[in-house]
Amino acid sequence: MGALLARRPDALLALALVGTGVAAYLSWVAVDSEQQPFCSGVGDCQAVQSSEFAEIGGIPIAVLGLGMYVTLLALVAARRFWSGAAEAGLDRPMASATFGVALSGALYSGYLTYLELFEIEAICAWCVTSAVIVTLIMVLSVADLRVAGGSGARPTV
Repeated sequence: MGALLARRPDALLALALVGTGVAAYLSWVAVDSEQQPFCSGVGDCQAVQSSEFAEIGGIPIAVLGLGMYVTLLALVAARRFWSGAAEAGLDRPMASATFGVALSGALYSGYLTYLELFEIEAICAWCVTSAVIVTLIMVLSVADLRVAGGSGARPTV
């Protein structure tokens, strides 16, 4: 179990990086009207990306997702590489923020998946991938809440 905990920060970092890449791709496709999402025959990404639910107030959902992943990446990277986080008293707030952002992203992704299935009646493989990634980040970050909530010590990496 200890070895698994030691690898979790690396897994969180990898997931945040991949999520940022997926969201950056979806943002590029959403912003550049000449681009169409590549779905490899699985689902109908174009139907999802062009639906009435693809934007909030004129801002593409993908761009909001990119903001979420960049925030998660910054939080996870700071906790992973900044050795002074615990001494500065920031370990617990960063662990809570990571979990909170990931929880919000996972819940909103669940809502978007509902829209894909029952309103748009099309699935975007990229969107499902993003939903899985943010849900995994949320699940993996729960352990950091317990660690940060205790003595402030983190698992050794």
